[in-house]
Amino acid sequence: MSLVEETGTPASALEDGLLQMSIEDKAGLTAGDDVWHLAAVPGLGLGRLAMSDGPSGLRGERRGLSRALAFPCGTAVGATWDVDLAHRYGQALGGEALDHGVQLLLGPTVCIARTPVAGRTFEGFSEDPWLTSALAVAYIRGVQSRGVGCCVKHFACNDQEHERMSISAVVAEGALREIHLPAFEAAVKQAGVWAVMSAYNGLNGEPCSENEVLLTRILKEEWGFDGVVISDWLGTYHPVAPALAGIDVEMPGPARYMGHHLVEAVRSGQLPEATLDHSVRRILHLIDRAGVGLVGAERRHVELDDPDRRALAREIATGATVLLSNDGILPFQTGLRRVAVIGPNADHLQTGGGGSSLVLPLRESSLVDELRQSMTGVDVVYEPGCRIDRGAAPLDSRVAKSKFRLQYFTGLDSTDALGEDSLWGGTFITTSPPCAGVTMDGFAVRARGSIAASVSGTWQFSLANTGRAKVLLDGAVVVDNSAPIPGDSIYGYGSAPVTADVDLVAGVDREVLIEMETGGLPVGGFSLALRAPEEPGLMERAEAAARDADAVVLVVGNDPEWETEGKDRPDIKLFGAQAELVDRVLAANPRTIVVVNAGAPVEMPWADRAAANLVTWFPGEEGAAALAGILTGATEPGGRLPLTFPKRLEDVRAHHSYPGANGTVVYSEGLMVGYRHFDDAGVEPAYCFGHGLTYTTFDYGTPSVEVDGRSVRAVIPVTNIGARDGTEVVQLYVGRPDSAGVRPPQELKAFEKIRLAAGETAAVALQLDARSFATWDEAEHAWKHGETAFELLFAASSRDVRQRARIDLTRPAA
Repeated sequence: MSLVEETGTPASALEDGLLQMSIEDKAGLTAGDDVWHLAAVPGLGLGRLAMSDGPSGLRGERRGLSRALAFPCGTAVGATWDVDLAHRYGQALGGEALDHGVQLLLGPTVCIARTPVAGRTFEGFSEDPWLTSALAVAYIRGVQSRGVGCCVKHFACNDQEHERMSISAVVAEGALREIHLPAFEAAVKQAGVWAVMSAYNGLNGEPCSENEVLLTRILKEEWGFDGVVISDWLGTYHPVAPALAGIDVEMPGPARYMGHHLVEAVRSGQLPEATLDHSVRRILHLIDRAGVGLVGAERRHVELDDPDRRALAREIATGATVLLSNDGILPFQTGLRRVAVIGPNADHLQTGGGGSSLVLPLRESSLVDELRQSMTGVDVVYEPGCRIDRGAAPLDSRVAKSKFRLQYFTGLDSTDALGEDSLWGGTFITTSPPCAGVTMDGFAVRARGSIAASVSGTWQFSLANTGRAKVLLDGAVVVDNSAPIPGDSIYGYGSAPVTADVDLVAGVDREVLIEMETGGLPVGGFSLALRAPEEPGLMERAEAAARDADAVVLVVGNDPEWETEGKDRPDIKLFGAQAELVDRVLAANPRTIVVVNAGAPVEMPWADRAAANLVTWFPGEEGAAALAGILTGATEPGGRLPLTFPKRLEDVRAHHSYPGANGTVVYSEGLMVGYRHFDDAGVEPAYCFGHGLTYTTFDYGTPSVEVDGRSVRAVIPVTNIGARDGTEVVQLYVGRPDSAGVRPPQELKAFEKIRLAAGETAAVALQLDARSFATWDEAEHAWKHGETAFELLFAASSRDVRQRARIDLTRPAA
């Protein structure tokens, strides 16, 4: 699509503007204007393009001030297996971006889940390239239909956090093309994504931000990508090399290696001016296609709680929840006297994982409250059972009794506030001057609010900040960080945390004042975190509540401290004393539903002893309401696993070469990622890829298949033979009878999610294109169609095949 078709701006006008720009002007566009903006081009009427972290909601420019609807995480979207829902999700995110004055959303994350311990597993969609591609295309088309761009990430093989800035992934060409690149290729070719973000890691010996084969030959030349390649934040490592390889914009600003640094590179002949022009032309195209005017680009965000988007967030959370097993306890029947809700995540479900995707939600909902509202006359009791906090947890609404009043000053010696905001919680981070009259070279803040401890005892206060800061409690200094020691907080610009023990009485309001003075850094801010005292008898109280209940909902899982950008998990076991809690609660009451609230697989040795098992992922802020609806039968669990749940981490073949050594990690599993390995090796998983039960039952009839060259159309009748309406995901796998031991026994190539009323039958059509039957030839560096005989497997999961059909692409199917 041309610039004229997209924006109404003649391409010749941008080209003329480019010709009139000096080398200095052009080079200045190749680095961020600051942490979240591209530079404006006043001469062409183009403003500063604003970006925001995603991909599960709009984080906004300033942490703590910008709230937004927290949507379900990536693996939850993957678990929906619902292309239409992913498209509507994208449309909603595009609307959220417009409300916040954002023109480029940094998402989706489409790297394949190679090992479940990777810290950002929850951000991606699945372990399968076909499922990931379909959902990514729908998501991107949805966002970009609103006139907001997507930046698909992280290109490529950014599959672990261990040594993420330096590790080099060694990947065979076939595995790269068939497993790790298809979602990016689909984002470019099918969705027309506006931007691609390079990965921190290296690929086959070269940093991804300096990998010409990846960024130029494959992405720009072979795939025809016409958008902008953006580095991950601080993901460039050397002068000139990123620009030569294909990076168009270095983020964040100010520039470290690109931007004004490229002027001398052009003049010395290290960088051809034509290469600089190539990047600037793409940047101008991006800003123009986003419709960024000089005024619109500076618009402050509008915090809007849209009821339609909230309903969609609940629909996604419902459609993502996977019912792993059920002995008939679900949905809850009438006649229950008491239900015990137990677990460290039980009252407040964890909405999302940690790091750049974490969104400050508009509301915090409670599963206990939701069940009490929906189960009238039932006594719903709550016990945490244990705790899983990794350390001091960021101050939130469970302790902060009000939003904090945040005031800005030129310095702490000033009493005249130049502006103010409302701060939600104990973290404030800004990458631009927070109000008129102050600059990033030096400003001060005072944040004042109240807290009330949930339990009496000695609480640990922890403060990290840029510059110097202190915390006062009822006017007395309790934490003083006036002489900070450098640490890795606040995007690497902050101090190491300083802690202090403070005695608090439950329910008693205390006034907190945070004072901070900073300057000379591109980032300013602080983070106040609290760690509650240990409470004796938590496990025993949970056991007692379970024994006295007719049914138990036991919620276990992870939180943003354990599943987060920057850190991998040590294993897939439940953290803290959760495994013991599960054992003791199941012993006390076998009528227990175990709910896994995590973004990635966990070990589930108790599964056979629970009355039911559910996975709710990180479901966003409507997750509690969605889970309550599923438990009570108001809705049904619509999810299917997008990831294999192994019985043991050792069963994951890719994990055998994790985390690598000597700066490299070899993808020795090749094509055998996820279910492909489990099928190939005959290993029994805890729960297989594509698995998920409903509250009804479906029957698959005899399929009909039409072969037209390398295109296949299959139609299979599916009937809801149960007593309830429900959803089914019809999955079509392609098997290669003549490739045993060389290729995966079967690979997902099509799927369709349908909803059928009780007794209804639908003819489900599934289309396979030429790529469905192709393999990558490493000798010829091309897709190859050598085989002609295939088996089509019509399935409810990778291990639940309902019908089969043999085909030969050399002749029409019988």
